[in-house]
Amino acid sequence: MSKAHRGTGIRKEPNHGRGVCPICGRVQVKVLYEQEVESKKVKICKICKATIKNKARADAKLAKKSAPEAPAAEA
Repeated sequence: MSKAHRGTGIRKEPNHGRGVCPICGRVQVKVLYEQEVESKKVKICKICKATIKNKARADAKLAKKSAPEAPAAEA
C-alpha cells in the first residue's frame, strides 16, 4: 500500500513542525501538540505531552485512593 501521504499535515507547518519545546527546551523536535500551560495554549513535543498526561493520571489515581469511600446504599 502506498505511503505517499504520511506527514503531509506537518509539511504545511513552518519549519515542517519542528522547533523548540517551551517546556523541556529541546531544540529541533516536532512541536505538534497543543496544550494549555499556565493558562495559555502552546505547542509542545510528544514526550512532554505524555509526561503531562501521565502526571494527571497519577494525580487522579492518588486522589481517588485518598478520598473517603461513600457509605453503602441502604435498601
